[in-house]
Amino acid sequence: MQPVNPKWLESGLVLVCERCFKERIPEEAPDVAERLGDFNLRDWLKAELKEKGEWGPIRVISTTCMDVCAKGKVTVCLDPKNGDPANVIIVDPIEEREKLYATIVESMGREARSQ
Repeated sequence: MQPVNPKWLESGLVLVCERCFKERIPEEAPDVAERLGDFNLRDWLKAELKEKGEWGPIRVISTTCMDVCAKGKVTVCLDPKNGDPANVIIVDPIEEREKLYATIVESMGREARSQ
């Protein structure tokens, strides 16, 4: 084994349930799946973080089911590395994505890291 020190160790991880997108929403809420189209919350968050200079210290990764499911929503776990506990939330991937992004940056972004 070899220990490593990735950039996100100081800020945190955002885990986005991939099963919500690929299985649960299409099966349980086809109307939501139609509205989402090919939108992917993880990819959108990653692009926003990169565009605004927060990517690297904050990583967004896909995960399998976290066993916290809500019809038509996506489960997201924010795991900041600043001593705060992890926060598991369910979000509408389109309507609440901006609020989710703001929450991520507030708890793990540059300003949170400088405190």
